[in-house]
Amino acid sequence: MELFKLTADELKGYDAAKLRETEKDIRRELVNIRMDIYTPLNQHTGKIRGLRRSLARLLTVKGLLGKAPLQAKAKVATAPAAKKVAVAKAKPAAKTKTATKK
Repeated sequence: MELFKLTADELKGYDAAKLRETEKDIRRELVNIRMDIYTPLNQHTGKIRGLRRSLARLLTVKGLLGKAPLQAKAKVATAPAAKKVAVAKAKPAAKTKTATKK
């Protein structure tokens, strides 16, 4: 399994124990690459970036376990914002009087 090419769909199929194991493997691989002092700099930049992205995807999927789907949360979160915009548009703009002296 290539840890730096994991997708969110693959990770969603894992159970909690497999997610923890994969997280440990990714973190271990990142440490090994960082501690490899005998390789030239910038040799592993693509692999490091891929591992970091895979780790972020894994942590996102791990955080979603046992929670409501994101789509349901997004609908709830956008409803109050739309209401505030409608209220703000309904209020007339306040006019300020400016006095000019001649």
